[in-house]
Amino acid sequence: MLRMTRSFAVDLRGLIDLLSEHLYAGPEVYVRELMQNGVDAIRARTDLGDAFSPALTFDVQEGRLTFTDNGVGLSPDDIHTFLATIGRSSKRGSVEFIGQFGIGLLACFLVSEEIELVSRSARGTPPVRWVGRADGSYTLLTGEDAGLPDGPVGTQITLRARPDRAAFLLPDRVAAWAAEYGALLPYPVTLGGAPLNATGAPWLDHSRGEEARRAATLAYGEALLNAPPLDFVDVNTHAGAVRGVAFILPWTPSLDARGHHRVYVRHMLLSEQEEQLTPRWAFFVKTVLDAGTLRPNAARDALRDDADLHAAREEIAGTLRDWLLRLAREQPGRLRELITLHYLSIKALAAEDDDFLTLFLPWLPFESSAGRQTLPELLERSDGELRFVADLNLYRQAAQLAAPGGPPVIHAVYTYDHTLLERYGALNPQVRVTRLSAADLVQDLAPPTPAERRATATLLAAAQDTLAPLDAGVRLSRFEPAALCAMAFPGAQRDLHRTRQAVGPSGGLWADLLDDLRDVSADTYAMDVHFNLNHPLVQRAAHLPDGPLLRRVLGMLYVQALLLGHHPLTARELELLNGGLLDLIGAALGDPDPSRPAPHLN
Repeated sequence: MLRMTRSFAVDLRGLIDLLSEHLYAGPEVYVRELMQNGVDAIRARTDLGDAFSPALTFDVQEGRLTFTDNGVGLSPDDIHTFLATIGRSSKRGSVEFIGQFGIGLLACFLVSEEIELVSRSARGTPPVRWVGRADGSYTLLTGEDAGLPDGPVGTQITLRARPDRAAFLLPDRVAAWAAEYGALLPYPVTLGGAPLNATGAPWLDHSRGEEARRAATLAYGEALLNAPPLDFVDVNTHAGAVRGVAFILPWTPSLDARGHHRVYVRHMLLSEQEEQLTPRWAFFVKTVLDAGTLRPNAARDALRDDADLHAAREEIAGTLRDWLLRLAREQPGRLRELITLHYLSIKALAAEDDDFLTLFLPWLPFESSAGRQTLPELLERSDGELRFVADLNLYRQAAQLAAPGGPPVIHAVYTYDHTLLERYGALNPQVRVTRLSAADLVQDLAPPTPAERRATATLLAAAQDTLAPLDAGVRLSRFEPAALCAMAFPGAQRDLHRTRQAVGPSGGLWADLLDDLRDVSADTYAMDVHFNLNHPLVQRAAHLPDGPLLRRVLGMLYVQALLLGHHPLTARELELLNGGLLDLIGAALGDPDPSRPAPHLN
């Protein structure tokens, strides 16, 4: 039996290809990794208590890039521990750094076949020269063997472009990437002596007073958004030590574009598309956040999804909620401006997010028979009940019936409106939310007294006989406003009839099904019309004898009710309308017989 113990062998070229294709977004991340290693080295030297002026410098000359930091530097032991051992943590003592020096330096092999590193340690060890190659070999020289004169503490890394990656070492592209990654670093980043960053976040600079800080922050936001932001909110969390700002967008973003935020980790850019740290419902802001203690993922292009991240997100959500509440209390006009700008997006998100619904719905205005009002305002007028109609034509009739000063009817026809109201009722059991139907509206119409029934029997019989061929049922009722002669409410038969007409005579199985449904519902009418006994014209019609004139009047009042309810007219109803108009014109022109019979409708 043969038993052997061996170490894993690493194919460095294969590992580089793997990083290139699956871990890193693109070869340009080598700039970020160089800077990240430099930032970590500066933090390590600061931790030693050294007095120095931190700086990161780039120099690009004819396909050769040199990057220098004046951080803590590397000793020979550091080379073996952190550089030549891929994947070893870069934590030193009590200081934990963002990068892993070995993994970070591998990104340089994406653009160069060879990496040369020269370093002088702040701890007084001999200077080192290390040359690593993409085939996995490296050379390390120390002290006199390295042939290095005395020089400043720090590390210098030199790359020579691979022929197929020369474009990634062009000065303008290196400058753009370095400026992007190091925009918030609190010390200078330069290329060829030219500054690439503004050394810090303007919202953290209180040295010139609050007014200057606010102006500088808004100027940053305008450059970020390409438009002046409406405002900004300072962010400062305990969890994750997140500092930053949330800019209030001056336009309405699509919901698909939400979650695109700029996030840094310890002043180094992590992502322009971060989606986890800012609450999902905060689509109306663009945040720029710097996480002091949150950890990035392996590719360093997103944050790790852990408990600290969740806690920081909750704190940020609380900050934004507090700002909205303060705005509602102190500057309600600005809150209305925000809601007007983001109205549809707010409704869409509130329809699916309970927290957002609870936060925003009390401030959202709804159209109603009492005008445009918020839910608290509507509840004050309706004794704790919200009555809404989700059909446009039915709402128009409900709004006409709503008594001035009485419970209003909410126009819930627009996108998400009825969903929001129903979910609001589910979350607030003390609020009654009622969806009104045509039957509910009819119940509010007062029936005639027995005496009125006897007095209007001729009117009712004539109306039934006139409108039955139009598949319309007739009722006599009293309702306000008295200016309404009649109101018409559609039933299921009307939609079935119109659908059957659209299918045509050769509709096959679908036509047979519609015919069966019509037969089953034969005891109901396509339309119910209520003639208003409070209207003077209906009262006068009740005194007419049954005849052509009465039937013409009833037919025209019915068509008027259809038009007031915005119901489309059938061919027979159009015929009735045309006949009535011709009678009216004939009477005006002296027609000898203005009471001639109505057109035959059977």
